[in-house]
Amino acid sequence: MFVLVLFGYTLLAVYEFVPLYKQKLWNDFSVNTALGIISFTIALLLSLGVKIPSPEAPIRYVITTLFGR
Repeated sequence: MFVLVLFGYTLLAVYEFVPLYKQKLWNDFSVNTALGIISFTIALLLSLGVKIPSPEAPIRYVITTLFGR
């Protein structure tokens, strides 16, 4: 699974990031790179069997604090 994640993200980098870099679309490139690194980290951790906590509780707390339900 680890190798599959690496292969998939390598293809994604070639397909998405290289054209943005060549066209010098720096804002798009930086946003895609940041989101790509975050998603790659999560995918890598999941492929290694690391349990990632759900963000449901903090999101519920923020929503109930803002809207008071």
